Amino acid sequence: MKTYAVTTLIASIFLLSGCTGEPSEQDIYTAMNKVVEQTNVIVKSIARNDITPDMLRTLKSVKKHDCEKLSDKSYKCNVTAVVDNEKRTAAVALVKTDDGWQVVDK
Repeated sequence: MKTYAVTTLIASIFLLSGCTGEPSEQDIYTAMNKVVEQTNVIVKSIARNDITPDMLRTLKSVKKHDCEKLSDKSYKCNVTAVVDNEKRTAAVALVKTDDGWQVVDK
């Protein structure tokens, strides 16, 4: 019985530790990549047969500098992102949802 209680406590700690805190660099990359992919889908639907490779974007990398907590489930993070061959630094607002981190307009 004591082993079961200790195992349950350890498992709970690991599960809860993943539910809090600011987004990681990988979380931000994944959320931003979803936006890039959605934009590419829109471009493809508008251009149809006239699409050229330079019309689509590719998120190559994201570097997180810092994050500021806005609420329990949202953060504003300063990042440097490379899209295609353009490097830009900007603030990105993210919110934690059941589907992971999502980029939001703030």
